[in-house]
Amino acid sequence: MQRDRSPHLPLRKRQPGWHISLTLVVACLCGMLVTDAQALLRIDFEQKYFVHPGRQVWDFCVIRPDSIYHIYYHGIPEETPHATQADTIWHATSPDLKHWASPSPVLTTSSESWESTAIWAPDVVRDEENDRWIMAYTACDAQVNQRLALAESQDLDTWFKLPQNPVLEPDPSQYKWDAAQWWSNFRDPFLFRQDEQWHVLITALQWLGRDTGILYHAVSDDLINWVDEGYFFANDGPDPWRVPESPQYLVRGGFHHLLFGEYDTAGISHVSSQTPGDWTMAGRDFIDYGYAPDVKEFDPGCDIFGRLSPFQNPQSENLSYVVRFDTLLTTGDGSDFVVYKPHPLEEDWADWTGTSNLASPTFGDNPAFRGETAAGTVGNGYYGSGEYYQGPLSGRGSPGTQLGDGATGTLTGYPFVVTGDRIDLLVGGGNFPSSCYVALLRASDDAVLFTETGTGTNTMTPRSWNIRPYRGEVAYLRIVDSETAPGGRINVDEIVEIPDSASGVEERIPDPGLLIHGAYPNPFNPATQVRFRLPRDASVTLRILDLRGREIWSSSPQSFAPGENTISWRGRTHEGVPAPAGTYLYALRVDGKPAGSGKIMMVK
Repeated sequence: MQRDRSPHLPLRKRQPGWHISLTLVVACLCGMLVTDAQALLRIDFEQKYFVHPGRQVWDFCVIRPDSIYHIYYHGIPEETPHATQADTIWHATSPDLKHWASPSPVLTTSSESWESTAIWAPDVVRDEENDRWIMAYTACDAQVNQRLALAESQDLDTWFKLPQNPVLEPDPSQYKWDAAQWWSNFRDPFLFRQDEQWHVLITALQWLGRDTGILYHAVSDDLINWVDEGYFFANDGPDPWRVPESPQYLVRGGFHHLLFGEYDTAGISHVSSQTPGDWTMAGRDFIDYGYAPDVKEFDPGCDIFGRLSPFQNPQSENLSYVVRFDTLLTTGDGSDFVVYKPHPLEEDWADWTGTSNLASPTFGDNPAFRGETAAGTVGNGYYGSGEYYQGPLSGRGSPGTQLGDGATGTLTGYPFVVTGDRIDLLVGGGNFPSSCYVALLRASDDAVLFTETGTGTNTMTPRSWNIRPYRGEVAYLRIVDSETAPGGRINVDEIVEIPDSASGVEERIPDPGLLIHGAYPNPFNPATQVRFRLPRDASVTLRILDLRGREIWSSSPQSFAPGENTISWRGRTHEGVPAPAGTYLYALRVDGKPAGSGKIMMVK
């Protein structure tokens, strides 16, 4: 559980000749990067991190039942960052790995001697046979000797510890484990079902001619009675005593993969073989920095890769830990992985240029890290043209660092169909209306419809644009910093298009929030379906536009009943010829009024 404060290790470089198929990249775009569009524009600069304010996030797992992500983890107060302070397992949910509900505690330590000090490393799996969820976790006594314990739940919120706990501890005659001593390794369970049996892998230490870190392996028919199967993997490297922590075992194609951390080492280790048991540390590589990996294939061909990500808060002596999520792509022969880190601006912004975007978006309230006036960000991310910290493990900047007022650049958004009544946003930075601003422009002629600049302080303040006169038109956002004078920077956050039902300007669609829409597949070739849900009988038209707002295809108005409906686009223009590959907009009109839009991508 100890964390190394010096993250220096030989990360492997991508080798010539590696090939990642376009199919896999598209699969990951479908499953992680491209989501159903919302009816109204919202850009909040959030990235795929999980942060628990005031706590360090330690060993965790993520599941996704019913399209909602659930994270379970043990957290340690920032001011007392020691493993013995991990007396609670927490739970939070998210629709997209970026926006998380407030965490709530689900398990705590008890007066039982075997878990009186700490509980660690939850691993949650589905037990279909008994119609329940199972959480395996590490329980620690007063001497931090570790055991396997279980809890169960019907709803993922309320958990009950099994009365048979602890269900497993190693045989002291076979393993380096002694309940009378200080700190016996037996932690970080990885639970899985295979060949109609339950299997568990656990971090342990064994004497194999020398102290050797291993992954203990046991099997069970009922999760209560376990049979020792010997070690699953042993550290045969130059430092065999380094126990492999937080194991993740997965099979992709014809290869068996094992990912793990190594005690007191800042990196994620990976070994693979066509035969489990043939793994060796001689074939180990580090696929990324961080600790405690968690890998899940929620969508076919796409592995979500989470790991603990440390950073040094300049306002604290302690390292802070959050969870970062990226994607693992399998290489051409299936033997290895590549960590795919798409640029976080890609989802909402079509183009960015200049030095001011080198580390956008900004992670955390970066001016506050420096002891300056806070930017007042909502959530964990915002746009700061003078900042230089994109977040832990991003490879761009560090907490509190800045590019300064001399950095310049431009950020241009994707076009969208104006649907709401107003756009609210937060803006801060220098007061330079002509050289440091955020603007809304009409796509057809690039006319500036609205613009905002800062007031001379980092702190962002609310602004609002009345967009009712432009409903149905295609517009786009632009953020510009061309100012190098002192204070020449701009901060932007929470750009949100809002329907104002109290405006009374014109009749609106009843309950517009019920009109949910999206496209699938997306990316696509050669056809896609735009899906939408109606609250009532209505006439719906689908328009396909290029990024200048020019219509290239439109359906005829069609009558639909309430509920789920679809309109297909077969990737052709009005003339019936195939449209070129690229990004397009779809725009829905309900009873002749704008009702929502989104991006779709045609690939060849």
